[in-house]
Amino acid sequence: MSNTCTFTMMDYVIHGLFFNTYGLFKYFPSPIGDLLRKSIFKIFAKKLGRSRISEGVTLWFPYRISIGDHVTLNEFVYLNGFGKLTIGDNVLIGKGTTIITSNHVIEDINKNIRSQGLTAAPVLIEEDVWIGANVTILAGVHIGRGAVLAAGCVVTKDVPAFSIVGGVPAKLIKQRKN
Repeated sequence: MSNTCTFTMMDYVIHGLFFNTYGLFKYFPSPIGDLLRKSIFKIFAKKLGRSRISEGVTLWFPYRISIGDHVTLNEFVYLNGFGKLTIGDNVLIGKGTTIITSNHVIEDINKNIRSQGLTAAPVLIEEDVWIGANVTILAGVHIGRGAVLAAGCVVTKDVPAFSIVGGVPAKLIKQRKN
């Protein structure tokens, strides 16, 4: 479910404070950089469990992002929490992955796209999910438990539990079995 929304002054203030502190350590090398990034993100995040944040990870609206335990955010992951992002326990996110929870409104051709606002919809990633490198997950998607997202896929629809998807747009490749 998406809804049209706008930024509040508080969004700008909190996000500005976060970017000015987190930005100092965004590219600081591991392992010390991992600890510094995690410490700063933990202050601003809605929830952050025992997880790893690698170099170059970009986080937008961290106070709308919840991350469980044993989650790995590899290099250059981009997380947009504007519409709310929840990541369960034991999730592996490959380098270069982008998760977006908002989009531009484009309905009125008589207005500039920039002035039409945004829509936002939550993304939910359940536990024990493997997201390959350079995957894109769009707003409003629900990734079921135990799913595998093949490298480079673009996920525009919900992914059932224990399924493997790939391609652009992502389609079911097969179901994982015991």
